[in-house]
Amino acid sequence: MALSLRLRPPRDPLLILLASAALLETAWTVYIGWRLPRHYVANHWDLAWVGLDVAQIVMLLLAAWAAWRGRALLVLFATAAGTLLLVDAWFDVTTARHGAFVQSLVFALALEIPSAAFLFWITWRTVKELADSMFVVPEVNGVPIRKIRLVRRFDKSSDVTPSVSSETTSTTEPNPFEDHAS
Repeated sequence: MALSLRLRPPRDPLLILLASAALLETAWTVYIGWRLPRHYVANHWDLAWVGLDVAQIVMLLLAAWAAWRGRALLVLFATAAGTLLLVDAWFDVTTARHGAFVQSLVFALALEIPSAAFLFWITWRTVKELADSMFVVPEVNGVPIRKIRLVRRFDKSSDVTPSVSSETTSTTEPNPFEDHAS
């Protein structure tokens, strides 16, 4: 009995793309780990560090804005800010001179890593809130995520269902997500 071999299209092209990228990045990391010089002088050292710090500030401000406005974009901004804090901690510690190593390590362990963990916790809570509202609140079903406002469970005054952003709704038609009880 002969087995028929058929080529099937990939189950998920994104999965293939991401796995391939990870394999290529692994090969590149091994190569540069072997080839990079032990000592290197960077001509734009100050620009690199200031650029990283500015990116952190921008992501933290955008995360604060998203939290203030109750936007689902908080997931993106808090994740980016947390990741940038971890990158900053890594490079602070690994590029520190011998005299500044302990200071960099303490700063990373006491401030940057816990702050990043807190931002990732915020991301996890926000995703959980979104998932809960998507599957539990029927009014939200089918509404684009950019129009959904988050309900803050810790805020006792917001005992309402998730709502559509007022900036995106028309004033002529009733908003089914508004709290009409107040």
